[in-house]
Amino acid sequence: MIRSTTHLLGAFLAMTTAAAPSWQFFVSPTGNDRAAGTREAPFATLERARASARMTDGPGMVVLLDGTYLRAQTFQLGKEDRQTTYRADSPGKAVLCGGRELSAKAFQPLSDPAIRQRLQPGVRGRVLELDLKALDIRHAKRFPELFRDGGGILELYANGQRLPPSRWPNKGYTTIKTVLDSGVWSGSDRRGGTFAYRGDRPKRWLDAVADGLWLDGFWRVPWQPEKVRVAAIDPQKGTITHASWVGGGIGSKYTKMVNGTRPGNGKENWVALNLLEEIDQPGEWCVHFPTQTLYLLPPRGFNAARIVLADMDEPLVELTDSHQIRIEGLVFEGGLGNGVEIHGGGGNVLAGCEFRNLGKDGAIVSGGQANGVQSCDFHDLGHGGVMLGGGDRRTLAPAGNYVDNCHIRNFGQVKKTYAPGVGVGAYGAGQSVGNRISHNLIHHAPHAAVLYGGNDNLFEFNEVHHVAQDSGDVGAFYTWHDWTSRGNVLRHNFVYDSPGCNAFYMDDGDSGDTVFGNVIVRTHYGPFIGGGHDNLVRNNICVELVRALHLDDRGVSRHYNRTNKHLMNLLGEVDYQAPPWSTRYPALVHVLDQPELPTGNVIENNVTVSCKEPLHLCKPERRQYSTVGANLDLSTDAVGFTDPDRLDYSLRPDSPVYQRLPGFQPIPFARIGLYADRYRHSVPVRNREGSVAPGTVFDSATDIKASNTARP
Repeated sequence: MIRSTTHLLGAFLAMTTAAAPSWQFFVSPTGNDRAAGTREAPFATLERARASARMTDGPGMVVLLDGTYLRAQTFQLGKEDRQTTYRADSPGKAVLCGGRELSAKAFQPLSDPAIRQRLQPGVRGRVLELDLKALDIRHAKRFPELFRDGGGILELYANGQRLPPSRWPNKGYTTIKTVLDSGVWSGSDRRGGTFAYRGDRPKRWLDAVADGLWLDGFWRVPWQPEKVRVAAIDPQKGTITHASWVGGGIGSKYTKMVNGTRPGNGKENWVALNLLEEIDQPGEWCVHFPTQTLYLLPPRGFNAARIVLADMDEPLVELTDSHQIRIEGLVFEGGLGNGVEIHGGGGNVLAGCEFRNLGKDGAIVSGGQANGVQSCDFHDLGHGGVMLGGGDRRTLAPAGNYVDNCHIRNFGQVKKTYAPGVGVGAYGAGQSVGNRISHNLIHHAPHAAVLYGGNDNLFEFNEVHHVAQDSGDVGAFYTWHDWTSRGNVLRHNFVYDSPGCNAFYMDDGDSGDTVFGNVIVRTHYGPFIGGGHDNLVRNNICVELVRALHLDDRGVSRHYNRTNKHLMNLLGEVDYQAPPWSTRYPALVHVLDQPELPTGNVIENNVTVSCKEPLHLCKPERRQYSTVGANLDLSTDAVGFTDPDRLDYSLRPDSPVYQRLPGFQPIPFARIGLYADRYRHSVPVRNREGSVAPGTVFDSATDIKASNTARP
């Protein structure tokens, strides 16, 4: 299946690269749509260039000259658009911006004495106001009662930096003291919970309750924060009551219910948001919803800054059933929505682009064939990097869509969980069969690097570090609760310095994945099989983990059998007992023979190095239908790494691993991560601090060709 996907991709690449452009049009922010569209007399808009392109024959190119192209609506390409490249004249210098550019003069001194009185004394003379209603800003209305993302309001940037809404505390979290009422979260009589808070800070917020006050917290579980409006603060009792119920009720799910309430463990994290009373850091702002006024404590250099207010929630660019469209070297920024969406079509490629300061995801690739994201940079995103789908689960026909050689970092800044660097299948852009995620560098995020589902997807040569920084019970690569999500291969990836996550997490019965030849350093668990079937864990190296190799029998206590509606519904969506499913996944035909026990799993030929618990397994009688054996445990000094201090965990040729574990195959460690190509001329150097250090700059075509030969 993977071979056929690669063949399909190669065919499309040949189609998109063989033909030389037969025509060119030029666009400039200072152009004129009545001009000729030449370099000397460029068009002003992409729409004008698109209209001209549709009147031509053969492959051609639209060149965007340097400058910022302010967008108030999506640039649409459809089925009539094909064989066209939209390219920046100078890579990184043509910017599509979905925001409103503002002058610092638009921000005025405070006009309302009552607002001034609510501010902290030290900032009253410095806070400025912006009349959003006068500017006709659409996204300035009151938050929903309960939400998990940005709540649908604007974002503000100065000199390319997202300015933070006010919050307390400024860093980290405070915690619940105890839960008094978990609330009611089922049936028709739903109500918010009540908890006792620590300290006396909420006494300052009594005026804010009437305007609208929201708290953001991990109220029940460490993987799902929710923002909820406050109904009341009782300073005498030291309590806060939510206006809306929170899924499952407040109070840690790991504490026992007492008279219908979970008292919690005193570790439930929360913060207060969008408060006038808590504007105290340069750059902090809030929206006063009753008057639709924004209040800002200006950051340093604000008067000379480029100020962008994001108010457009549609994608900047959208392709629907287009073919062989290439978008090269452009920058996408300043929108509340997604950067680029590709739906259907074939052979469409985003290459060498930068996606930054967007409210949601960088790019969506949904459906079609051989659509890809190549050598792009994604950073400072409200949600995730790339959401990927495509293929037909009914027939198991692959799509051949891909995300390759992309640098994805500092995402999940607004939606903190389930907003991955790359989302695949149900976690991304619909069903996913036969897609590829390769050679990406993903780091610095609150939750997962990769969330995936579907079938026959390939995850290889990716580098992941410093993820799961603000959540728990998550994987760097994570999938969940599906017997039919099979054939996914996760091989030759490097996951490190993410102690809050499991490296490869096949959670709650997920089945049929292959985890092979990966290097895992300083995470919590390594490969984690949560009660599923037919998962193969071979040839991996686990270094300095709490628990390295895990297999459990949770299906027994959680009743993973015919009574489990979720698993059975997913099983019922495919004809798993007939071809092509029965021939592609013959073990799935028998999944209901022993559904509660972890059957068909193989954990062998792995190396664990200085791990506190090399094997963490359920009882032998519960794992009798799985295989665990021929794993090697060594100390760091004995394993024979090339240079672990510089994060080079390749094995030396004389490593004792090859003698003591004869079946162990060399891991092509040097090929993991980003590589240089015609879009990416430098590659970051790994370092123990987790920062992105500058890499070698490839100045010549020879160097780039050599790098390409060495890595992918």
